Amino acid sequence: MLEALDTLTKNKQPFVAFKLPNAQEVNLYYQKDDQLHMTFDFSEAGFLMAPFADTDFYSYIPNTYSHRFDLPLANTVIRSGLTVPDENQNPFVALVQSALNEFENSDLKKVVVSRVLTVNAMEKNAAQTFQNLALLYPTAFVYYWQHPATGSWMGATPERFANVKDNRLHTIALAGTSTADEGQEAVWTTKEIDEQQLVTEAIEIALKTSFPSVETKISTVESVQAGALWHLKTDVQAESQELSIAKVVKALHPTPAVGGVPKDTSTAFILENEGYDRKFYTGFLGLFNGDSNADLFVNLRCAEITSKGYNVFVGAGITPESDPMNEWRETQRKAKTFCKAL
Repeated sequence: MLEALDTLTKNKQPFVAFKLPNAQEVNLYYQKDDQLHMTFDFSEAGFLMAPFADTDFYSYIPNTYSHRFDLPLANTVIRSGLTVPDENQNPFVALVQSALNEFENSDLKKVVVSRVLTVNAMEKNAAQTFQNLALLYPTAFVYYWQHPATGSWMGATPERFANVKDNRLHTIALAGTSTADEGQEAVWTTKEIDEQQLVTEAIEIALKTSFPSVETKISTVESVQAGALWHLKTDVQAESQELSIAKVVKALHPTPAVGGVPKDTSTAFILENEGYDRKFYTGFLGLFNGDSNADLFVNLRCAEITSKGYNVFVGAGITPESDPMNEWRETQRKAKTFCKAL
């Protein structure tokens, strides 16, 4: 697998390698030309890569040419020992404070603010980093995407955006971040519990607004582990004859877990205050086969691959109870998820 990915990388050939959650194999889709395939109605089939910004056209790599590899044993992880840069603290703390001020002046209830860290790695081996991610995070959706028109991206996301099949939808409300000692579950504060409930309610309202006939089923809240971090998760099941990928995307993206509540107010705050282009970070990606069959994930714990190394994207959910320094420390912990694989 590493040899194949190295060759594709060096040839700057369009491809995507990915591992589904809990899978023991890696799938590879690749192109024999550098055409940028776009879909607007999801009628094709392949691997989709969507940005955070609102758009009517989505990049994808067709499944025309594909290959499958077995993952090696977990003890084949090779790391460089790079550490997480401790940079941009003051601007991020100021951004969180701006969000806290906004709660007093608008209908904003939650907003996810983010930043990007530059990790220099002149001797980087992207294929090895992808394999490390796949082995380190077996329950994550792990991918490595390359296309001359979009750049190269890689990540290990814990969050499903939408699984659509046979008029049924499965999505999750994932919010709140904590740590715990080995063998222990996380302890949650009121801030994280309320934040997760806000996300769950917003998703349910969005579905019922977009699909009047929808029937929803909400699970109880559970603590789930994603690498060294813990999150609160609720499963949301929905069924409706009106369901389609295009309609689900318009209803849910950006989810409250990456944008905020209300959607329009939080998105406007992000675009006006973050000061950089998220690109594909907090977008969505994954498999689709026509407009009624897809398995898509939120693009979290990810990085853009550059000539010098990696631009690692991290964010935190801000509510009126947030403490700016705690949110800064949360982004540092999230950055370690990706940097651990370098």
